[in-house]
Amino acid sequence: MARLDLIGGAYYGRSVLSGAMKCVNLFPEKNRKDATSPVSHYQRPGLRALSAPIVSAPGRGIWRASNGNGYCVIGQNLYSLDANWNLTQVGTLVFPGATVVSAADNGTTMVIGDGTGVGYQVTLATNAFSLIADPTNIFAGTSQWQYLDTFLLWALPNSQLFGSSLSNEVTFDATYVAGKTGYPDKLKTIYVNKRILYLLGDLKSEVWYDAGNSLFPFAILPGAYIEHGIAAIRSVASADTSVFWLAQNLQGIGLILRQKTYETKVISNHAISFAIRQMIANGADVSDAVAYTYTQDGHLFYVITFISGDQTWVYDDAIGDPELAWHQRGWTDSDGVLHRERLIQAAYINGTNVGIDWQNGTIYALDPNYYFDQVNGVAGAINYTRTFPQVWMLDGPNGPVDASGHGMQLSKFTLDLECGNGPIDINGLPASVSLRYSRDRGKTFSASVLQSAGEPGKYETQPKWGPLGFSRFPVFEVNYSFAGQATLNCAWLDGKVATQ
Repeated sequence: MARLDLIGGAYYGRSVLSGAMKCVNLFPEKNRKDATSPVSHYQRPGLRALSAPIVSAPGRGIWRASNGNGYCVIGQNLYSLDANWNLTQVGTLVFPGATVVSAADNGTTMVIGDGTGVGYQVTLATNAFSLIADPTNIFAGTSQWQYLDTFLLWALPNSQLFGSSLSNEVTFDATYVAGKTGYPDKLKTIYVNKRILYLLGDLKSEVWYDAGNSLFPFAILPGAYIEHGIAAIRSVASADTSVFWLAQNLQGIGLILRQKTYETKVISNHAISFAIRQMIANGADVSDAVAYTYTQDGHLFYVITFISGDQTWVYDDAIGDPELAWHQRGWTDSDGVLHRERLIQAAYINGTNVGIDWQNGTIYALDPNYYFDQVNGVAGAINYTRTFPQVWMLDGPNGPVDASGHGMQLSKFTLDLECGNGPIDINGLPASVSLRYSRDRGKTFSASVLQSAGEPGKYETQPKWGPLGFSRFPVFEVNYSFAGQATLNCAWLDGKVATQ
């Protein structure tokens, strides 16, 4: 009997020889060294609806202000959120659209940008809403607001420049403007983390800080430089002391980076870069990628969605190793096609991780104890898929035997899956799990075969399949949709080396 461990997440490479492992709506978590399995796979949070707008419209952003209050933009309207998730309209944006908005505040006034030629401000104490007025004509709209040391900062569109408000004000001075000079590309966006200001250019980027200068507070940090720019301005997001984004440089596109103070690290792997290249080859514009971060049970997730590519990929910083730390999320249509997830942005509001639907503006709780996506009032099932690594070795009487040159006669596949937590379905049947398998390293698969995952309370259930025939390079894939916790550990494969 060979044990098939799962040590990481998705890795679907350029060739099935390098890996054909899907990991959809499941994320790996490392276990203690004395656990029965090195890694367990848990279901991603379900989307439990908290509130919806009176009129369905694209969700364009959700965030928490510095005073703890929640805000969101749905269609053209800005709303505040109360403790019961009721929406109160605060104001209306001038121009319609579906692009993600950006917001920041200085503790008194919140500013909002939507990438158009205007901006908005809200008095936090009263929610009074108005257009930003600038008699100096420096401010002409922005797609990204940031805050640092009492100053509100923004990137000037289509230039190398960024500007700063005066301290603790939403007023402007013609001298409070500076620009990136290390390379003559345009400044795409700015971002603040750990009181460091990152100027992210088209191809290269700079690191600035608050130098306390009297004429202009900010200055470039000597010796610090980033040899990458940003390919999608809304792909930048931060958590803890890390900033993440989809990068490009003079050599090309396809890397996802993590910037930690002055250290730049690639967190994508070859399979992720291949997926990005395939999206581009199929006509997707990856500059439309959007991202957010959130934490759950000690995991720090960076979630990036390629809108025109219709894919969502998630990096788990708790795993760390880029080869193991990625998984995919989304919803599956009636034809079995996986689409990008419903969320366009997320925030931590009222003690809850929440996100906003890109299509209809519904606000959801990211609930790890809810096993559905509650879209348009309907609780839809979440499909969980995991492919096991290619098998090339079996246990023999004298230890493991390399069977790749001979093949294997496979008698039984047993899944170590947490069972008995799913309820009886509408047909009076217990939850089920399906298995399909490939004899050619993952290029083609058999039809799915169902097995019971046990009635409620039958926790000792272990789904089994067999006999499975002859194969030289078998690959197994399981799929299930449980309305309950169904942690996946590993599998066991019974068989013997064959000479066929």
